[in-house]
Amino acid sequence: MTRYADLHTHTYHSDGTRSPKEVLDVAHGHGLRIVAISDHDNLAAYFEIKLYADELGVLLIPAMELSCGFDGVDVHILAYAFDPLDEAIERRLREFRAARQRRGHTMVERLRAIGLDIRAERVEQLAGGGALGRPHVARALVEAGYATTVADAFDQYIGAGKPGYVEKERFRIAEAVALIHAAGGLTSIAHPTIYPEHRTLVPRVLDEGIDAVEVLHPEVRDHDRHRYANLARFRGKFTTGGSDDHGTVKTAQTLGTIRVPETMIKPILDRM
Repeated sequence: MTRYADLHTHTYHSDGTRSPKEVLDVAHGHGLRIVAISDHDNLAAYFEIKLYADELGVLLIPAMELSCGFDGVDVHILAYAFDPLDEAIERRLREFRAARQRRGHTMVERLRAIGLDIRAERVEQLAGGGALGRPHVARALVEAGYATTVADAFDQYIGAGKPGYVEKERFRIAEAVALIHAAGGLTSIAHPTIYPEHRTLVPRVLDEGIDAVEVLHPEVRDHDRHRYANLARFRGKFTTGGSDDHGTVKTAQTLGTIRVPETMIKPILDRM
């Protein structure tokens, strides 16, 4: 009997609203037996929930979504089935967490400078010990009544060019690929259609040593799904998929809407 997977989910350890346990419970309720919690630049959810996943009968794959820069474009790379205890990964993630915390504090300082009464301590609480990012600042703004929604907070205060915006540190793609490969893992281009000029960008990103393309995703329409599945096959790559669930933040991307058959992700399962 074929098992089904969702290889792209988020918790409150990055920019989602669900707890790791809630992600697993919802996924299990939809009949998914393979799950990757791919929080941004951190593994907090994996270590928190691994034993519970084993008890539930869900194969939990070590995963992350890495923020990378490529020719001035913010490209997200999904990393799978690497050694979660790898020292080089942990060292690099510590550096990223420190940089994200500094960035978050700078954003709060800029927002306070224009009269918004939000506090860095509350933003850190909303990050839940994971990678602090703009969504946590946005949620603090909503909570304090300065914005109606997370999207509104981005539009008014923390989107690019807004008063609270601070540029973030990113991996170079070649560095991210080398780091994950050295730890025994594999990489995939996340949501390939969201990038500007993606039809020329994605093949160039694949040339950096990426192993796969995420073709099953709410933002990837049928014609592009076929395009990138064919590109992956032609390049000797494989394909991945996931809902990109963020809980209540992005209601169009919900656990259970994407069901990836285990036969599609055999290279990842072989590494497990």
